[in-house]
Amino acid sequence: AAATLGAFLTLAQTGSVDHVYCVLCLAENSIGPESYRPDDILHMHSGKTVEINNTDAEGRLVLADGVSYAARELKADVIIDAATLTGAALFCTGPIISCCATNRDGLEAQAVRAGKVTGDLTHPIPFIPEFFKSEFASKVADMRNSVKNRMTAQSSCAGQFIYNHIADKNVPWVHLD
Repeated sequence: AAATLGAFLTLAQTGSVDHVYCVLCLAENSIGPESYRPDDILHMHSGKTVEINNTDAEGRLVLADGVSYAARELKADVIIDAATLTGAALFCTGPIISCCATNRDGLEAQAVRAGKVTGDLTHPIPFIPEFFKSEFASKVADMRNSVKNRMTAQSSCAGQFIYNHIADKNVPWVHLD
């Protein structure tokens, strides 16, 4: 969130000619009577329902609402989200390079180029909805909040979860993990 806010402030201070919105999607993973529990069903901003099968995957819930808000309410032309949704990203690219997943090849190339220019490197990971969407299958909701099989490309799947909430909007989107 701090990096996103910093980038937003830089754009504002340098006089970006584009309309740029910054939606900070913040979550606190704490124990208490209002905490999510396994098998809870949430109603998301996108209109989808989500079954909780991993209480440690709370960040993706608020991020999915944030990108849905950006697509539906702000009518964003492009959505870029940045979040640490998985520790699994470390297994993909190590501790100093982020992963990126996107629904547009051109946006992927732009993210990689921007990372090389700024020193905030990113590397593409698979975005294959037809393979990963089934990982979130639920018998009681539109989807689960985490994968069925923890060995199935967790970083890609976390991005897929986010995308599932804006797939119907066909907006260019990139997820940085």
